[in-house]
Amino acid sequence: MATFSSLPDSVIVQILSYLDYSVIIRSTRVCTRWHRLCYDPSLWKNVYIRDKHASKIKGDTITRLIPHRSNLISSVTLTNCTGVGDDTLIHLSSNCPNLKKIFLTGCNLITDSGILALAHNCNVLKTVSIPSKNISEAAIISLVQNNPRIRQLCAYSIAVTQNTMDAISNGCPDLQTFIVDEASLEKDQRSSDDVLTDKMVHILARGCRKLRDLTLRYNQVLVTNRGLGSLAENCLNLESFVIDYCDSSGITDNGVCAMAQLCRNLKCLNISNGIITDVSLVVIAAHLPCLEDLSLEFSDISDLGILAVMSKCEKISSLIVHNSTRSGEDRITDRSALVLAKFASCDFRSLGLGFADITNEGLKTICCNVDLFHLSISGCYKITFEGLKSCFNCLDCLWNLDVSFTDIVLEEEQLLEIGDSLPFLHSLDITDCFGISGESIKAFKEKFPDCKVSM
Repeated sequence: MATFSSLPDSVIVQILSYLDYSVIIRSTRVCTRWHRLCYDPSLWKNVYIRDKHASKIKGDTITRLIPHRSNLISSVTLTNCTGVGDDTLIHLSSNCPNLKKIFLTGCNLITDSGILALAHNCNVLKTVSIPSKNISEAAIISLVQNNPRIRQLCAYSIAVTQNTMDAISNGCPDLQTFIVDEASLEKDQRSSDDVLTDKMVHILARGCRKLRDLTLRYNQVLVTNRGLGSLAENCLNLESFVIDYCDSSGITDNGVCAMAQLCRNLKCLNISNGIITDVSLVVIAAHLPCLEDLSLEFSDISDLGILAVMSKCEKISSLIVHNSTRSGEDRITDRSALVLAKFASCDFRSLGLGFADITNEGLKTICCNVDLFHLSISGCYKITFEGLKSCFNCLDCLWNLDVSFTDIVLEEEQLLEIGDSLPFLHSLDITDCFGISGESIKAFKEKFPDCKVSM
């Protein structure tokens, strides 16, 4: 009778290929033959460490996985492997010259030394995700100068300076995805050390005309319509553009309209803190029928803008806007609730109406007609807890709830009732809800430990 051990090596290797890496590593202990087969190069073309194992991974684990040079390994994912440092990356880059993808976000022990070794040893990289700490502009510049084929790059703002932008623009003409996340500044660093300007955006747009996905998050954003105009003129294939919390008032309807008129493939447009009115939404509705995600926080929107977008952009699944500061009828009211109830598609899942004049009745109209996963009614002063409570039966699948800057929740019993009534709630924002005491928040966290509370 045939046994498992009688199977040829090729068959056992094929079976092993369906297992998690953690299981394969444990299988090396079975016998000498299995140890040899578990380290077959064909099993390690894509080295992927799952999140649940990441914190347990040490540098010597990777060294054992890749003990010698291999031309087959093309992708390595070490996201949040906090025990991995420069020595590991130096070893990895030396033994994997054909590496095309590497994900290092959260590997905070890695410094410039590791990234410089990666730049020197691996010259066919296409996708790179850089750790958040200890990496300077010099390391990223070296990386992009030695890897002209990079198409996807993720880094942190403190290292993406004007010099970095210049190197990327000149060295990575095929760049399609560029994600810059806001860095957490150290005590000796100032926000002025981490700034995004029009010139930086212009430099990037000039050389990276194939960009499709662009996210720019900095501690200080000084981008104006001029920067947006340059981006719109040069990067016509943009599908997603995100820029957070512009410090100046330089982004207005003119910049947003230029993006909408020239970048016709946009599916995601997120701009925070611009002087943006209904004019932008009317132009967006006319030129971006395939828009799926629109976020204009701290904008100046009324019912008219919401009607324009919801009636024309049939694929929209996420909408975040803020109420007009104008007095009179030009504000976000219950009329917008009726519009959302009528035009929201079956894929509409995320809604944010900041500082709107929506009432309890309007909120119920929305919640009873739209299956929401994310709801923000920040600053909506006309909504009460009774109004929110009347919607609980329609919000049983809600993941995120934002009631910040309101008096909706005033006591511990109400806070706990939210947790009891919304079983899938993952996050709750109660910033500046002054009626909630520290003891009430503590009681909520003890009863609902899986729900993140922002305050």
